[in-house]
Amino acid sequence: MFLESKKAHLAVIIGCVFYSMNGLFISHIHDMDISPVIFYRLFFGILFLFIYIISRGKTPDLRLKKRRGSLFLQGVLVVMCMLLYFTCLKTTCVSIAILLQYTAPVYVMLVSPFLLKEKIRKESIAALFIAITGVFLMVRPEDGLSGIELTGSYMIGIIAGLLSGIVFAALILNVKVLKTEYPELAIVFWPMGIALLLLSPSAFDVSRDVLYSNLTVLAVFGIVSIGFGEIFTILGFANLKAQTGSLLALIEPVSGVFLDIAVLGIALSPETLAGCALIMVSALIISLKGPEDISEKTGERVFI
Repeated sequence: MFLESKKAHLAVIIGCVFYSMNGLFISHIHDMDISPVIFYRLFFGILFLFIYIISRGKTPDLRLKKRRGSLFLQGVLVVMCMLLYFTCLKTTCVSIAILLQYTAPVYVMLVSPFLLKEKIRKESIAALFIAITGVFLMVRPEDGLSGIELTGSYMIGIIAGLLSGIVFAALILNVKVLKTEYPELAIVFWPMGIALLLLSPSAFDVSRDVLYSNLTVLAVFGIVSIGFGEIFTILGFANLKAQTGSLLALIEPVSGVFLDIAVLGIALSPETLAGCALIMVSALIISLKGPEDISEKTGERVFI
């Protein structure tokens, strides 16, 4: 019964594990800029998703209803989040990019009581502080924060990283808005399709030979990260409080760290392992606090 009541929690965690494989796939893609990589990742992911929807007879779930503007907004937010994150990554470093993007739970916790009428529980506050401390320990720059220079392109990267965290929070909050009108598959499919259209010019930024040489990896990349990763995370986000979903999303960098250990054999510092442990503790705190009660006011099922 415990696992039955935690399906949405498990969905977010499983989705984050799939997302955390991004680095492994990117390391096997050669001679391609990030924009076409993102485009073809989306293309193969959406193709897989569409085949899945047809095979399951779920095409009625894609029927457009109200809140079409929110669907379009979700697609725009997807593109913005990707571009801002990779801008930060390119102009600063991996540690800073991850640290700034995963400030999203802070924004969600501040805004959700006003937009979604969610109560802030003491368990969520405790879990937030533990998780943010864990993220900092896990990805902090070798020289600490003293090495950050708030000038020039580095400053642009810092701003992009902060904005990526805000946009990531907006993505999570908007899923809750869309859930009042659309089933989860539609919340996955339409925004990803919009993002694909917005990024379509990037399809021509790579030569045919280079594309063919990377085609297999790109196809698997799209199926794993968009096909499976997006389905599971949206299933979870849609059926959890926004605060809970945003905190559980911190499992993604933790999973990425353990994949580095298992697949790439990378040695990790005690601080990184301590940070991972703190994030796992925060996830445990919010998962053990009792069943999500998002259905109390709306009468919705907690999970589909």
